[in-house]
Amino acid sequence: MDRGGAHSGARDGTHIAVPASAFHASRLSSNALRYGRRTVWRRSALGGTPSRAIAVGTLPVGSRSRPPRHNSRSPGGLSPDAPLAFLRKAGRHRVARSGGPAWRDGDLARDFGTGRGPLMPADPKLILTLAAIFIPWLGAIAAAVSRRQTRVIGFIASFLAVLASTLLLQTAPARESLDEALMVLFSCLTSGAMLVLPRRDCNSTTVSGMLFLLGSTLLAYSTENLLVLLAAWVLTTIPFLAWLFRAGLWRPRVSLLASSIALAIAIALIAAQGQPMSIGQLKGHAPGGMAAFGLLVLAVIFRKGICPIHAWVPDAAEGGSAVPTALLLNTHFGALLVAKLIVPLFPDTARTFFPVLSYLALATALYVAVRALSENAPRRLIALVALSQSACILAGLESRTSEGVTGALVHWMVVTTSTMGLLGIVRLLEVRFGENLTASRHLGLAQHAPRLAVFFAVFGLALVGLPGTLSFCSQDLLIHGTLQSHPLTGLLLPVATAMNAVSFFRLFTRLFLGKRRTGFTVMADALPRERWILATGVLFVALGGLFPSAIVTLRSAEAETIAAQPVPYSSRSATIGSTTLALRAGTYVAARAEAASATETPTSRAGSEGRTPYSNAPR
Repeated sequence: MDRGGAHSGARDGTHIAVPASAFHASRLSSNALRYGRRTVWRRSALGGTPSRAIAVGTLPVGSRSRPPRHNSRSPGGLSPDAPLAFLRKAGRHRVARSGGPAWRDGDLARDFGTGRGPLMPADPKLILTLAAIFIPWLGAIAAAVSRRQTRVIGFIASFLAVLASTLLLQTAPARESLDEALMVLFSCLTSGAMLVLPRRDCNSTTVSGMLFLLGSTLLAYSTENLLVLLAAWVLTTIPFLAWLFRAGLWRPRVSLLASSIALAIAIALIAAQGQPMSIGQLKGHAPGGMAAFGLLVLAVIFRKGICPIHAWVPDAAEGGSAVPTALLLNTHFGALLVAKLIVPLFPDTARTFFPVLSYLALATALYVAVRALSENAPRRLIALVALSQSACILAGLESRTSEGVTGALVHWMVVTTSTMGLLGIVRLLEVRFGENLTASRHLGLAQHAPRLAVFFAVFGLALVGLPGTLSFCSQDLLIHGTLQSHPLTGLLLPVATAMNAVSFFRLFTRLFLGKRRTGFTVMADALPRERWILATGVLFVALGGLFPSAIVTLRSAEAETIAAQPVPYSSRSATIGSTTLALRAGTYVAARAEAASATETPTSRAGSEGRTPYSNAPR
């Protein structure tokens, strides 16, 4: 406070003024500040001209009731006002009370009594988010430097990320927990990959790359800033670009670079218009116009592997390390971009032009399923089946129905878990029985590795929608949602799923069934560390199918938020019961309520009420 002339202290009635910084430095308890108030004083410069306002606190002077266990004797014989002596200076203070609202008694204890200063982080969510992101990065540095006990370092770092992400998920609101759920899923996936990773592949380069990918992916899931999302998008490709240049695989290299360039140009167009970089502030405003929308869709096509840019996915799975490549493919950044940017930021444009991407996704699911029927390389076949199944996620997100979006979010979890398990088991088989595995003849590996055969069968059947697994529930919701939004093209989804089931059955029979081959030495089946983590994945997809409401109910709340994105009034379509109101250029068109009610199914009726068929399933 600005003072001039002799004065005993700045007082306001029975209260004495104390700068706010003094309260931060004092670390007084809430009980000591329960009678305090906060007010605003305007600092006056020389000459009486007001310059700026400062926040100060006021403490009562005089005797009040003492708190329990309070020692009324002043230590050292000091007066009660002695601790505030450093605030009193000589002179008449030139302060004037501003017209701002004063705080009630006790509000000062709430703000300053916690001991948190302006430089101290007060948000536990921010602390957990930073911990989940930076712990894997620090682990990557430690694994690259030490080159010893890399598996232990990788598992500890990824497990700590799991704990931080789980705490974030518990504090997140039910309708806004998609980012936290994806963080938990991918952290668990990386932690399990550290245990499944064969000893031959468990070197410092691989482990540090996986941890770096984990931290970058969690950064993309958690951010609400476009520039940070772009940085995370590029960072996830760094561990693979160097390997792709050495391996000579041009398709994955070009696709990853093209997706990053398309996203960068789209964000540059948004920034060029002076728009904020916060995703929350851009919702419903269509920043960048059609150009930015088209570039974002192009980034999704390149990163997701949508037809005709689908060939890079099996190339990457066949030519690279199986486990790290599976992690890269299961980031599902294409679906993340749709759910986090395209649908919320461009609701009107997405409603008009986004079905084109849905048609491409359904065509990709069917075409890739046909390609998988003639594929004999195990890695390429699994990559094609997984690409066909993951393309259905985009179709579900685009359906803009509660059932379709819920099915897409649940299927996201199933495809991620099953694909990781299948590619991990294939890599274990290659290490044990040679890397020349093929589906062109029967190998009879089930007699050598019966546990791996069972795990492989369960993961594969869960991927293609076996009844009793979580994938059956997700695909049921996906089919109903896509048929409701696209009655004709939605029929391609069950056809593609049936073809994928045939392809997987052929791969399983050729690898594990048939006459036992000679020439194999005695090889161990699944090791204990591999057995436990694979069993955890099997329990997730199996118990999720037996008790679907435990997962579907959580994802349905987020699906309603995504499906109910705001649409400008000029092109808003509102569905009320069985009547659809199309408000286009001030015209009103009522759909035939009789036909809609006559064809209304229990599933669609549940979706119109904001529920899914599995929401009331027994837990």
